[in-house]
Amino acid sequence: MSSGNALAAMKKVTIIVVLMLGVFFVSSADAAKARKPSERSVMHNNLGVTALYQEGDIDKAIFEFKTAVEVNPEYVEGWANLGLAYKHKGRLDDAIEVLKKAISLDRKFATPYNTLGTVYHTRGDYDEALKYLKLATKYNKKYSDAHYNQGLVYTEWYRKDHNKEHLGKAVEAFRTATEINSDHPYAHYKLANVYQILGKYEDAILRYRLALEIDPKLEDAWNNLAQLYTVTGQTLKAQQALNHALAANPDSPEAHINMGLNFLKDDNISMAIKEFNEAIKQDPTNELAYFNVGFAYYQQAINLQKQGRSSDVASLLQESIRAYTSAFKIKPNYPQATYNIGYDYQLLKDYPNAVTWFQKTISIDADYHQAYFSLGLVYQLLGQSDNAAKAFCQFVKRNPSGAETDVNTASDMLKSLGGCH
Repeated sequence: MSSGNALAAMKKVTIIVVLMLGVFFVSSADAAKARKPSERSVMHNNLGVTALYQEGDIDKAIFEFKTAVEVNPEYVEGWANLGLAYKHKGRLDDAIEVLKKAISLDRKFATPYNTLGTVYHTRGDYDEALKYLKLATKYNKKYSDAHYNQGLVYTEWYRKDHNKEHLGKAVEAFRTATEINSDHPYAHYKLANVYQILGKYEDAILRYRLALEIDPKLEDAWNNLAQLYTVTGQTLKAQQALNHALAANPDSPEAHINMGLNFLKDDNISMAIKEFNEAIKQDPTNELAYFNVGFAYYQQAINLQKQGRSSDVASLLQESIRAYTSAFKIKPNYPQATYNIGYDYQLLKDYPNAVTWFQKTISIDADYHQAYFSLGLVYQLLGQSDNAAKAFCQFVKRNPSGAETDVNTASDMLKSLGGCH
C-alpha cells in the first residue's frame, strides 16, 4: 500500500521586481549628460506605480508609463516600469523590447537587468535569465532581490534536471540575498526550501522561523515548518505550526491536509478524515486530499481487522476505494492511487478488479515495481500460473532496492512456477 504521508509543499514562486517611484533617474557616470525628466513625466510614472501596485489595474499602469516615456523618451525609470507592467500583462516580447531600451539609455542601471532576468525566467530560458540577473548584481552588488531571483532560477533549473550543483548555487544566491537584506522573508523561505530538499532539516527549520519572524502570515512557511517538525518527531510543534497556518488562512487546503496527516500519525483517524474532508470542501479538485481520505479509511480497516472486528472492514475498504477513485479521476496519471485501489480489491478478495487496477498502474508507470509483485500474487490466487510467472519475473528483473524480502519471495515463487519464460 502506498502511504498517504505526503505533506503539501509550497507551489507559489514569488519573483521580486522593483517599481521605480519618483525621480531616481540614471545611476551611471553618464547621469549628468542625461536630461532630467519633466514633472509631468514623473507624475505619469507615479500614477502608473499606483495603478499597478495599489489598484491592480495593469492596463492603466501601461497607459501611464507609456505617457511618461512619450513625454520624456530618455526617462529610464519610465521604460523600466513599462517593461515590468508588460511582464505582469504577459506581453513578454514587449517587455523585453522596452527593458532593453531602458538598458540602452543607462547600461549601468541595475533594475531593468533584474526585470529582464525575471522575464527570461518566466519563459524558461535559464541561461538568459542568469545572464541578466548577474549583470544586475554586477552593477549593484547590494541588489538583494536580484540575488534572490538568481536563486529562484537555480532552484527551478534543479527541478528540471535534478543537477544538485544548481541547488548549491541557489543556496549561495539566497544566502547572499539575506546577508544584504536580513529582512527579506522570501529569501529566507526559499533558502529553507532548498535546505529541506537537501535534507538539512535543522537549517531549514531555522530559515523558516526567520521568514516567519519577518512575515507571520506566510502560510506556506508554517505548512512546511509543520512538515519538518513532523519528520523530526516534534509532533507538538508541528501542531502549533499548523494552527498558525490555519490562523493565517482558515480556508487553506494544504493546512487542513497537513493537519489531517498529523492526526493520522497519532492514529486519530476520525479527526484526520475530518481535516481531509475540510480540504476537499475548500478545494474539490485536490487529488491529494482524496488520496489521504482513502488511506485513512484503509488504515481504519486494518486497525479493526487487527482488533478482530472484521464486520466493518469491507465497508471501510469500499470507502477507501471511492476516495482513491476520486483522486484518480482528478489526476488520471496517479499510479499511487490506482495501485492502492488494486490493493484494496486484493484485501476484499475481488481478484479480477485487483488485476485490472494493478495493470492500470503499470500502464501509467511501467517502473512501479510493487504493482508487478502484487499482480503476480493475485494471478497465482486466480490460478493463472503463466501470468503470475510473467509478473514475478518483471518484478525480479527490476530488483527494487529496499524490497529484498519481496524479491526473495518472488524468486521462490518463480522457482515453483518454472522460472521466467
